[in-house]
Amino acid sequence: MASVLFSKRFAVLVLLFCGVFPVPATQPDSVTTIYKNGEFLSQHQLKTKASDSIISFVTSKLVHDFRSAPSDLFNWALKDLGLQSSDNELIIIFKSSRYDPATGISHGLFDIEIPHIKKFKDVKVDAIVARKVYKNGVTKVSAHIIYSSLLLKSALGTLTVVPLKNNEKLLLTNVHIHFGWFFNIFITQRRYKGIVEWRVRKFTENMREECRFQQKGTMDNNKKLTGNSLNKKTK
Repeated sequence: MASVLFSKRFAVLVLLFCGVFPVPATQPDSVTTIYKNGEFLSQHQLKTKASDSIISFVTSKLVHDFRSAPSDLFNWALKDLGLQSSDNELIIIFKSSRYDPATGISHGLFDIEIPHIKKFKDVKVDAIVARKVYKNGVTKVSAHIIYSSLLLKSALGTLTVVPLKNNEKLLLTNVHIHFGWFFNIFITQRRYKGIVEWRVRKFTENMREECRFQQKGTMDNNKKLTGNSLNKKTK
């Protein structure tokens, strides 16, 4: 049972990191989705307070875990995203993943099931996950699905962190998915909301919580160091 739940959770990786930026700006803590010519484009944004060093750590950790320790993502970035109900309309079961440092490609293998309709075995998905910091201070983590034998025709996802005033940061998750021919027929706009849209929101919320957690840890550690230093001076 535990392995099955893990497999369902891991499927969110494919669906979350499959977006692009050109969705109209959303209101804070809201999801905007556009559907056009078989493509879904979604965006969600939140604000958080975090230093530049915390953003660097959290975004680097996201890339590292995606490449080398994907199961760790379910403790933070993908927490509470994959526990699907028994009547879920689409089940994607993760089977294996291998990161090739020479090419930067993560090779995934999945089984896909549409309950009572059809099962697809050993669906291959290859992705490149990367991080870039721009001169204006913007940090972007992107995941580009470069090959899928069935599930996706094209996909690109980004987490963009924009620095604001007073140590505030704007977190933007953008999702752009063009499903393969079969799933383009099956995944209607209504089904998309139930399968993907709420997870886009939850992922952004998880990234905000991780930034807060790391920031608090840094502040607590600084207080301890300051306290220790004052104690030494008074002795």
